[in-house]
Amino acid sequence: MSDELRAELTRQKQEILRLRDLLISKDAELGAAKGRLAELDERSQRLANVATRVESRLPGLGKLIGTAVRLLRPQRR
Repeated sequence: MSDELRAELTRQKQEILRLRDLLISKDAELGAAKGRLAELDERSQRLANVATRVESRLPGLGKLIGTAVRLLRPQRR
């Protein structure tokens, strides 16, 4: 095997390792993002459940709170 061929094989192996490491890091980032999304989804679901329980016990309260929040929000122009 020629020196040139060995050098090319070495470069290819290094590139494969670099790309593998990049893929592993991107996979870890994706896993972290999916975990965060699951946390937010769970929190959102809990809040929706609480809102449903409150609304069932105090009809109209949701509309009142929604109106108050809209009125207290800064005006965007």
